[in-house]
Amino acid sequence: MESIVTNTLHSEDGLRLKAIFETATDGIIIIDSRGIMELVNSSAARLFGYEIPELIGHNVKMLMPAPHKEEHDQYIRNYENTGIAKIIGIGREVEGLRKDGSIFPFRLSISEVKLPDRKIFTGIVHDLTDQKAAENALREEKEKAQMYFDIANTVTVVLNTEGRIMELNKKGCKFLNLSEEEAKGKDWFDLMMLPEEKEGMRNAFNSLMTDKEVQFMPYFENKILDRDGKKRYFSWHNSLLKDKEGEGIGMISSGIDITDRKLAEKSLLREKERAQQYLDVANTIIVVINTQRQITLLNKKGYELLGYQEGELYLKNWFEVAIPEAKRETVSEYFNKILSGEAKTDYTDYFENEIITKNKEERLIAWRNATIKNDHGQILATISSGVDITEQREAETGLKMLNSQLEEHVEERTEELAAAVNQLLNTNKQLEYEIQERKTIENALRKSENELRHAFEREKELSELKSRFVSMASHEFRTPLSTILSSADLIEAYIKEEQQAKRERHTNRIKSSVANLTGILNDFLSLSRLEEGKIEEQSVSFDLNEFCYDVLDQMQGLLKSGQQIRHEMLVEPSTIILDKKLLKNVLFNLLSNAIKYSEADTFIDCRIERQGEMLIVVISDQGIGIPEEEQQHLFTRFFRARNVENIQGTGLGLNIVKRYVELMRGSITFESKLGEGTTFTVFIPLDKKEEKNFN
Repeated sequence: MESIVTNTLHSEDGLRLKAIFETATDGIIIIDSRGIMELVNSSAARLFGYEIPELIGHNVKMLMPAPHKEEHDQYIRNYENTGIAKIIGIGREVEGLRKDGSIFPFRLSISEVKLPDRKIFTGIVHDLTDQKAAENALREEKEKAQMYFDIANTVTVVLNTEGRIMELNKKGCKFLNLSEEEAKGKDWFDLMMLPEEKEGMRNAFNSLMTDKEVQFMPYFENKILDRDGKKRYFSWHNSLLKDKEGEGIGMISSGIDITDRKLAEKSLLREKERAQQYLDVANTIIVVINTQRQITLLNKKGYELLGYQEGELYLKNWFEVAIPEAKRETVSEYFNKILSGEAKTDYTDYFENEIITKNKEERLIAWRNATIKNDHGQILATISSGVDITEQREAETGLKMLNSQLEEHVEERTEELAAAVNQLLNTNKQLEYEIQERKTIENALRKSENELRHAFEREKELSELKSRFVSMASHEFRTPLSTILSSADLIEAYIKEEQQAKRERHTNRIKSSVANLTGILNDFLSLSRLEEGKIEEQSVSFDLNEFCYDVLDQMQGLLKSGQQIRHEMLVEPSTIILDKKLLKNVLFNLLSNAIKYSEADTFIDCRIERQGEMLIVVISDQGIGIPEEEQQHLFTRFFRARNVENIQGTGLGLNIVKRYVELMRGSITFESKLGEGTTFTVFIPLDKKEEKNFN
């Protein structure tokens, strides 16, 4: 070949051939029948990472990876022996081996050239590295897109202009109980739409595909049929597919099954309507005001009192329509404090202010207020329940006027009496006797100075107790009394015979509230008798086990759902001598506290044992526990821990228990962990001598 090129090198055709050979962007390799490379152009040498002299004279298999490298010579011999061409004249994709050992793809085209004395083979090498990389990237992106299409938790469908399915993801296939191949080409509207809506939806789709002026709906909701023929609500997000000219060529839609949400919305609407009925039969004003001061809810009683038609005040500014202008700024400031969280609990719990009706009449309302918060604790609105106390306050004002007049009459009579006394004193001529009496009084006062000081301290303590008692009583009485009042009002509203169950429920609420009041009054009575020293120990002989079973039986009615009292009693004999009433009050109070401050489905343990001359009573619960920093005040009168403020109680029970135990010459201790429970242990000494004398 070199001789042929050399002989024609100076001819015009030879020069043209050499220029093409050297400037070709594809590699060109010429080999003889043994596979020895005779000519290699620059593109081929560069492609395989060699210099041209490194290739000339070497077998072309050095450019091939295994297994073709070992089999190449056999390929040529087979062709020469059989004359059957397998790759000659046929282009195909193969792999090449570079000098650095890396392998790359290329397209190889081989042609046979028959010379007068021998055969040579010309190979054209076209590098496919960039093309293969692009094809791999495209395949990966397509696989990724298909994966997203299939794993989406929505029914995703691609429709052509005739409304037939071009693509349907796995979620959609499962919903229709069809394979992807079965779904393709089927009419979407026949498969999914309700019979009564099918034609309307198909016509709308056809109009969208053919008329650019038709308004496109990117979102809508409708009912479709699932694979079992049941109706399901779906929410669809749609995107119109267009060609380069803007013509519609189809649509892609992604749908979410919102059946459960729709059912929940209907249920919520029914509950809202039922709640509105409850609000409307209440004999109090109930109003909800959002942070923009707008009325978002006002019950029937509120509309009647204000003189408006129902619904007329929805989203109206409460302060502009219902608060007198002179009081508007003050009430508005209080409202802002509630929303900002600055207002104290006492204020938000109860407040009085005037409202103005549509007829410009002012009415005084007593409000109980609370805030409505979202899951993050942010205040969204206030809800208030109000009672018209206008007539009540007018009656109180009249009573105050009568009291004032009475005080004036008393003052006049007092002045008259003082004048008479002064006259008598002036006429008293026994001045020495008066002086002597005064000295005697002074001496007596000096002698009783310690007694007076003690009495003063006692009076001071009683005054403090009185103040705490009034504060506590006003709070504890208010809740059951409010329950009794609201239940009584509701009972008046339930006049029909079929409403007997509702009347009984509110009657039970009244009974429960009366029982709570009775318990509070019993605590006050016990404290009063203890303060006056009217309670003394009165020991009697009794069977402790029978006594305890009787107390536990009485506690059964107080147990919450799932609560159980586990008990351990004395082994026989169980007869002791103690004050039976005091011991019963101690057990009853400790057990009722354990029940009150424990959740449902928990155990309360009561263990009674005798160690020598000592009776030991242990009461344990799994309740809310007592904060460690507040345990030192537990037996103080009227003390209540911060975590029981929402649970009814007087704060007197444990103080009374401690004093009862001390009357029996005993002691009481406790251990408590917040959120885990509390254990009280009572130690009461038993006098064996007294037992013998009693027997």
